[in-house]
Amino acid sequence: MQKSKDNRIISRYFTIIIFMAIVGIAILIKAFSVMVFERNYWREVGNYGAKDSVAIAPKRGNILSDDGQLMATSAPQYTLFMDFWVTDSDEGRRQKAQHRRDTLIKNNLTVICEGLHRVLPDKSVEEFKRTFREGMAAKDARSKGYRHWPIYGHKRISYAQYKEITELPVLGEYMNSIGLFTEKNIERKKIFGSLARRTLGDVYAKVDSAKNGIELAYDSYLRGKPGWGHEKKAGKQTVYVVDKPAVDGYDVRTTLNVEIQDIAEKAVLDMLHLQNTRPGGNARTGVAIVMEVATGDVKAMVNMSRADDGNYYELKNNALTDILEPGSTFKTASLLVALNDKKISFNDSIDANKGLYKFGTTPMKDHNAGKPGAYGMLSVPQVLMYSSNVGTARLINENYKDNPEKFVEGLHRMGLATHFPLLPGTGRPVIRKPNANKSNWSATALPWMSIGYETQIAPINIVSFYNAIANNGKFMKPRLVSAILDGDRVVEEFEPEVLIDKIASQQALNDITKMLTMVVNEPTGLGSQAKSDDFLVAGKTGTAQIAQGGQLRGGGHQLSFCGFFPADNPKYTCIVSMQTSGGMISGGGVAGVAFGEIAKHVMARDARRDISELVDSTAIFIPEVMRGNIADARYVLDKLDVRHAWNADKAYSKGKLVWGKVENTEKQVLLTEVDFAPAEGKVSNVKGLGAKDAVYMLEACGLRVQLSGMGKVYSQSLSPGSTAKKGQTVYLRLK
Repeated sequence: MQKSKDNRIISRYFTIIIFMAIVGIAILIKAFSVMVFERNYWREVGNYGAKDSVAIAPKRGNILSDDGQLMATSAPQYTLFMDFWVTDSDEGRRQKAQHRRDTLIKNNLTVICEGLHRVLPDKSVEEFKRTFREGMAAKDARSKGYRHWPIYGHKRISYAQYKEITELPVLGEYMNSIGLFTEKNIERKKIFGSLARRTLGDVYAKVDSAKNGIELAYDSYLRGKPGWGHEKKAGKQTVYVVDKPAVDGYDVRTTLNVEIQDIAEKAVLDMLHLQNTRPGGNARTGVAIVMEVATGDVKAMVNMSRADDGNYYELKNNALTDILEPGSTFKTASLLVALNDKKISFNDSIDANKGLYKFGTTPMKDHNAGKPGAYGMLSVPQVLMYSSNVGTARLINENYKDNPEKFVEGLHRMGLATHFPLLPGTGRPVIRKPNANKSNWSATALPWMSIGYETQIAPINIVSFYNAIANNGKFMKPRLVSAILDGDRVVEEFEPEVLIDKIASQQALNDITKMLTMVVNEPTGLGSQAKSDDFLVAGKTGTAQIAQGGQLRGGGHQLSFCGFFPADNPKYTCIVSMQTSGGMISGGGVAGVAFGEIAKHVMARDARRDISELVDSTAIFIPEVMRGNIADARYVLDKLDVRHAWNADKAYSKGKLVWGKVENTEKQVLLTEVDFAPAEGKVSNVKGLGAKDAVYMLEACGLRVQLSGMGKVYSQSLSPGSTAKKGQTVYLRLK
């Protein structure tokens, strides 16, 4: 008996051992199969499901305006794709899953496409259906791209649109099942469109690769620092583990003012378009810089260039890079050097010789040479007012021809040759000095330099020089960025910087400021088109030929106006410069007009008055009060502290009905009670009543009321005095 029992136990052990051996062999076979036959597949799955090191991109910092408005930021954008093919190592499972995917798409194609059309209305339902069908056909034919099929072309959608799609019927519930997926890209967005686009700069597709502008100049702050992490496969879920978090980039607060930038851009564009309507008009570029006098802050920088399509865009930062001969705006600097050196005075005169004079063998002309009214004897202020080439050149040449170094040193001393590397690519001004033996100097160098030729200076240098005059001689370094921010915390601040305490003597500054004011405000001044009737403007016109191939002919003209306003208490300095051929060739008539528009609108923007200044202390405020419930009217008048007289038997209390009429006098509102007795069976006249009183009165007649609009009743569908049927609807329109 015992032996039989032992045999059974041994038999069970053998059974267990055999079973375990079979299981072990099966495991070994499966392991061998995985290692040999399925090796590549599982390697791909492993690589997909778990990554040892995944870079975490930081968020690029924002670029802000002077008052903290967002001007450039990074935003996620998504591209939609379909994978029409199911992948699985088990062909049987793959076919079942493929059938399920195909069935989901075919059975719900209309619902899917209608949903996509609602979110992306520029592509019709039929177009979406065609895209899906083409992708399915490509899958069946094993054509290229069926696993990465763009269903919205290669257009990118916003995060908000992406979220809407994930909540659509079918798509939201079966997004993975049907094979819909997205590729995420971070794009740099300019909140105000093209406004200051070239100054703000651009980035390449990779956000850590800046192209130009502020984006490039302050890239080390904006970029941030990347982090890293890794992915782990936990069952069917992929867990993302952060090893080192990314450090987002800092924000850059600029000195740009969105409103002033918009004003300047509109004025420049308007003038460019106007110039093109004139005979032969061919305006190529338009530049404007608005600078705050006290700080040197650049409040606006406009750079418009005409593209091949004929429209104007911010393509190049001409305000900083265009190193050109400035023309007559430079005459201000020439005369200021001579005034400061006491070579000339405000009351001196010079003979312009009818607008024609030879320096050596080379003649120089004024704009009206050989014409009636050509300039003869001119005072120094008139030389600037009329922008006389001959007058300016003779004043400088006769005082500095034996020592041109002193004149050029004066220009350098006043900051005109200072390089301001505001942004990458900013041009370096060229104001050459005569060498020791003057081998680089000619008899015409000094006179032509005095009128703005033989030098190359960018608009930013000219406006900075004029800003120093406006700032009583204090030369401020142009500032485009004021601070680096980490949220609300200031990481680094760039204070206004004084480069030169005084560019000239006080007397010389007073004289040149008076002359610049005369240029604009005297009737015969060439800058009169920049004048304002509301405030004083000071400035100077400039018209210079642009050299082309070493010749002054054929390159067109640069038309400029630079000045400051209000001249008696300067707040802003501005330069407008345009390159054109044909059309009106006048610095005052083109750039001066645009300058005037900018100045007018900037000053209107800054016109802030306390509301108390607008109140007439002798006036009595009497509002218009409607008839109806005068108890409610009295409550409001009490709160507004408006004088009124109460002429009613009923005691006043808030919320109590006291029907009455209203009479407005010059000094008070008279509230008089009247009997409330709507004519029985008749429609009351409620025109002029407020909604509450009109409804009360008509409902008392047994009518139903429907309202539209706001304000007081100006029309009613049932005529006053007509028969009122109980329950009838009357429609009231208010405005």
